[in-house]
Amino acid sequence: MSTVKEIDIEQAVDRGFTFVDVRTPEEFEEFHIPRAYNVPLFTSEEKRIVSEVYREKGEKEARLKAVEIVSPKIPSIVSSIAEIKKRHENIVIYCWRGGLRSLAVATFCNLAGVFVFRLKGGYRAFRQFILRDMEKVLENKRLYVIYGPTGCAKTCVLRNLIRQGFPAIDLEGLAGHRGSVFGNIGLKQPSQKMFDALLWAKLRKLKNEKFIIVEGESKRIGRLFVPEPFWRKMETGIKVMVKLPLSVRVEYSMKDYCVGKYPPEVYLKPLGKIKKYLSPEVYKKIETAILKGKYREAVELLMVYYYDKLYKRSMPESCDIKVAAGSVKELEDKVVNLLLYQGTLEG
Repeated sequence: MSTVKEIDIEQAVDRGFTFVDVRTPEEFEEFHIPRAYNVPLFTSEEKRIVSEVYREKGEKEARLKAVEIVSPKIPSIVSSIAEIKKRHENIVIYCWRGGLRSLAVATFCNLAGVFVFRLKGGYRAFRQFILRDMEKVLENKRLYVIYGPTGCAKTCVLRNLIRQGFPAIDLEGLAGHRGSVFGNIGLKQPSQKMFDALLWAKLRKLKNEKFIIVEGESKRIGRLFVPEPFWRKMETGIKVMVKLPLSVRVEYSMKDYCVGKYPPEVYLKPLGKIKKYLSPEVYKKIETAILKGKYREAVELLMVYYYDKLYKRSMPESCDIKVAAGSVKELEDKVVNLLLYQGTLEG
């Protein structure tokens, strides 16, 4: 097995190596190193069969079964990795813990003259590394955190900043959730491990920037949690409060949440989760408006009687900068001018 050279995760990341994940497609889908390729050694069913043989007959029989399954696929696996290597000079093979799967594939490749590295510790080592590295990258960074009532187009402003080249991170985009009780409509959340990895990858790209702009979120976005190092930095960041008129907020939320695109029951289910926070009269009005397709009325009632009250309780006691505007476009322009000015101050 001396034909396989190992490399640790920090060296591989710093040197810009390309990763190949040899776990099953289902494992890869749940979480993987960002921008990694997937060349699976086993399918999920094949992995289940090998595990079953291991439980019933022991390690020796399980290894023989694995060889039986993998042998016909070796040329195809090596060929797939050779194709990747044509585009990327240095390849690192990994599995979950740096075990037999990555060892087997790396050995096949190197014996065939397709020279690759094997990641020491596998994905688990990557996971431990990114949580440490996130703290390191954030150490001397200043965060500008944009707060504002629901519907103030914070995500829209943030994405516009990213398009203009500002160092900003769209947490809701990475989390696949709009951060409210209705926030999962039409979206799908990644796993916590994948969310953390995606956030780390964005931070790495911005490691040479003096400041980063994010939207003010609670620590939890849907079923995901903002990693502790990033959350602590958000809490101590420069807080920017944005405000828009209620009518503009309603209009923006109608578009952002794709209101009316789905049948009423899609909206009634999350509404039921907040029933205890609304008076019976208000709840009935909102429910009736949704059933009758009067969504604008329902959104405005939710703003006034639920979101704005929740906002007052959850937002920071004080903000460093306040920006008010009469339209989303005006708000975007004001925030851009503010950041250009702050960027000048940052030097």
